[in-house]
Amino acid sequence: MALHLDALAEEIATLDLAEQQTLWEKVAELNFQRGLEDLSRTYQARLAAEGKLDQTADAVMAELKQLREDIAAHDYRT
Repeated sequence: MALHLDALAEEIATLDLAEQQTLWEKVAELNFQRGLEDLSRTYQARLAAEGKLDQTADAVMAELKQLREDIAAHDYRT
C-alpha cells in the first residue's frame, strides 16, 4: 500500500499546479459526498431502530417544532 501511495504521490507531483488544485478540489468533493452518504446511512439506521423510518416529512417537522417549543419553555422557566 505504501508503495502504491508513493507512486501516486509521484504522479501527482508531475501535474502542474492548476491540475493539482483541481485534483484536490475533486478529492474534497468526493470526501464530502461520502461523508453525507455515511451520515444518511447512520440517520436511516437510527430512524429504523426508533421505528420512524416511514415517518413523513410533515411528521418530522412537527416533532422538531414540538421539541424546540419544549426546550424554549424549559429555558424560560429557569
